[in-house]
Amino acid sequence: MANIDWQPLPSLWPSPAVSADVGGFMLLVFTEDNVPTWEVRRKAKKDDGRDDDLVVGGTADTFEAAKAAALFEATARSLE
Repeated sequence: MANIDWQPLPSLWPSPAVSADVGGFMLLVFTEDNVPTWEVRRKAKKDDGRDDDLVVGGTADTFEAAKAAALFEATARSLE
């Protein structure tokens, strides 16, 4: 997997939970009901007044697979 700086999410998220910034996207990987879940969101710009927008998300068999899926989707969408 590419050298991504995954940062832990605040303790209000069930562990494990991490995030990373890739291009114009924020990647979130967390567990929901013990299922590894990932989301790719557009980073909000301070001047547009919107919250972060969900671009794509899904689940995976393992936490590492969820991280890889989020990274793949963000990278693919950055090339569009």
